[in-house]
Amino acid sequence: MTGPRSQKAPRGAGQLAALALVVLWYEIGCAAILRLLASLSWPAALWQGGLCVVASVPLLLLVLKAVQFPKLLWSARQASFAPRALLACVGAVVALAELLLPWLGWSAVIWLANAGRLSAGAAVGSGWAIGMFSYLTCLGLVLAFRPRPRDVQVTRLEIPIPELPAGFDGYQILHLSDFHKGLYLSAEGLVARLGAAVSIEPDLVVFTGDLADRGADHAEHAAGILAALPAGDGTVAVLGNHEYWVGEESITQSYSRYGVKVLTNSHLTRSRGGDTMYLAGVGDASYLNEDDLAAALDGIPTGAPIILLSHAPDIIRKPLSARASLILAGHTHGGQVVLPGIGPIYVPSRLGRAYASGLHRIDGRWLLINRGLGEVFPPLRINCPPEIILLTLRRAAPSPVELRPD
Repeated sequence: MTGPRSQKAPRGAGQLAALALVVLWYEIGCAAILRLLASLSWPAALWQGGLCVVASVPLLLLVLKAVQFPKLLWSARQASFAPRALLACVGAVVALAELLLPWLGWSAVIWLANAGRLSAGAAVGSGWAIGMFSYLTCLGLVLAFRPRPRDVQVTRLEIPIPELPAGFDGYQILHLSDFHKGLYLSAEGLVARLGAAVSIEPDLVVFTGDLADRGADHAEHAAGILAALPAGDGTVAVLGNHEYWVGEESITQSYSRYGVKVLTNSHLTRSRGGDTMYLAGVGDASYLNEDDLAAALDGIPTGAPIILLSHAPDIIRKPLSARASLILAGHTHGGQVVLPGIGPIYVPSRLGRAYASGLHRIDGRWLLINRGLGEVFPPLRINCPPEIILLTLRRAAPSPVELRPD
């Protein structure tokens, strides 16, 4: 991949100031714990508290990585021959590890920082207290940084496509992704976040996966909410990894009941007068490897304009993706937590943190990654607001034009 041109998520000055206060609170809290439980002097407690703050990032990242393990187990299709009880046991072990490993990590940091001057028992006790304090601070972060409807950003883009037929110059696509209705986002919350999209009335609505997290009933409600958005050429969707975990057949049926067309390794056409544009979609390319680009593109004439829908942006690693003029994806959530000077802390993509969100120019094709409307654990966003994208297709132009976000 060469020469990406990317957009950075907007920075919320208020959120960053609040985050700085949280870090200060956390530093003082860790220092107070070390002063009380480890009997350190205030100077020693303050610098070692800062050390614990720095160590918190990799330790909490370890927790996020551990969250992925049961998903990877399920994604490996072991559920087809492993009883659910075994998977539940694996989940319980992982949950225990999520609590114990950071606790032991903080204990090790404290014990090493004192070079044997502190007993192992005092280090373990202090590490446990800092661990509990950390989780309570994280809970406060979740409550403070949960997105509100007014936080949703509408990103408006004009994207030049050299081979675009004249009839599609000015064609508007509303790109949505990652609702994750269920545990963290209710139907009412989803409707509120979509409020800015109701009045747009594009030519086409596309949804790039992860409709719901918890069962077919949540997916049914979310499909109805998605299908209610006005669009002249209807709504088209692809499945994400959460659809496969919830049950791809039931979700596909929900989509069908509401008239949403699902593209799973297939394509369809849209026409304007005598001009034709192709929309192709693949199955999940993140954890499950359900994508089949050859099948999705089969029958599309060489050189025809293709808009490719994929839940995971990783699809651009596949050689056949070079046939697409524009790839629309989601899955990353923009990282959910984006720190100044650092960027996203964690992005679930093999493309890396540089491709967490935004518009990228890669080897002559466009890749547009939507930050999505919902969240997964931890259910908060910092400097990374939920996103609705309205893109307008244009015949060849030298560079993309970003209009002022709403």
